[in-house]
Amino acid sequence: MQQPSVHLERWHVLSTLAIIGLAMASSLLGLFASGHYTGSSDLLARNRAQDATILAVGVPALAAGLWLARRGSLRGQFLWLGSLAYMVYMWSSYALTLSFNAYFLGYLALFVLSTFTLAGGLLAVDAAAVKHILSGRISRPLFVGFLAFTAIGLGALWLSEIIPATIDGTEPAVVEELDSGLGTYVLDLGLVVPALAVAAGWLRHDRAWGYVTAGVLLVFAAVLAPTLTATLAVDATTGVSMTVPMMVLTAVPPAIGAAFAVRYLLAIDGRRTDRGDEFAPVRTGRR
Repeated sequence: MQQPSVHLERWHVLSTLAIIGLAMASSLLGLFASGHYTGSSDLLARNRAQDATILAVGVPALAAGLWLARRGSLRGQFLWLGSLAYMVYMWSSYALTLSFNAYFLGYLALFVLSTFTLAGGLLAVDAAAVKHILSGRISRPLFVGFLAFTAIGLGALWLSEIIPATIDGTEPAVVEELDSGLGTYVLDLGLVVPALAVAAGWLRHDRAWGYVTAGVLLVFAAVLAPTLTATLAVDATTGVSMTVPMMVLTAVPPAIGAAFAVRYLLAIDGRRTDRGDEFAPVRTGRR
C-alpha cells in the first residue's frame, strides 16, 4: 500500500525553525535565568518542570517531525502536526497563566507562530488519502471510544470544580491550589475537549478529517504526557493538594493516548510516493 507525497511549504519550515529557536530560548531562560519567573516556590518548580520537558521532549519531537516530513514521511507529517498542537497548548498556557516577565512577547510570538503553522499544516494534509490508508488498519470503534471517553472525562473533571465554585462564590481548586489563573480551564474546556469530541464524531461517521484530527490529537497527547507527568511529580513533592480523580484524569489519558499514537503511526505504511501516484487497495477490504 502506498501513501501520498508530503509537501511542506517554505514558510512551514521557516516558521517551525523559528518556533524551535524561541522555545529553546524560553526554556533555557526559565531553567537558568534567576528571577525569570515570579510567584511561589511551588509554582516556580512547576514552571521549570514544564521548561525541562519542552526542551527534552517537545522541541526534539517537533524537530524530528519537521525533518521526517521534509523527507516525504507521512508519519513525520503527523509527528510534526501533533508537536505543533503541543506547542500551541503550552505557549498559550504560558501566555495566559504566567505573571508578566521580560519574555512575554516571546510567549505571544510562539503562540501565534504555532497556531498559524498548525493551521497551515493541516490545510496541506490530503485527508482523503489518509483515510484510504488507515481505513481497515485501525480499530475505528476503539479509537472513537478513547477520544470520546477522554473528552467526557476531562470536561466532567473541570466542570466538577467550576460549577460548585460558581454556586458557592469561591475559587476553583486549580486557581486556589496552584495560583495559576483560569488558563487551564480555558484551554482544556475551550479547545481540547471540543477538539476531542469533534474528532470522535467525525471518526465515528468515517469522515476523512476524523482520521486526520484523531492522529494529530493522539500525537499531541503523546508529546504532552511527559510534561503532565513531570508537573504532577512536582506537585506531589511540593505538597500541592490533588484529588485522585484529578491525578488520574490528568495523567492517565495522555499516557494511553501515547499508545494509541504509536498504533496510529505504525498503521501508516512507510513507503513514499510522488504526487499524483495512485493508491493501492486497502489490504483488508474493510472500509
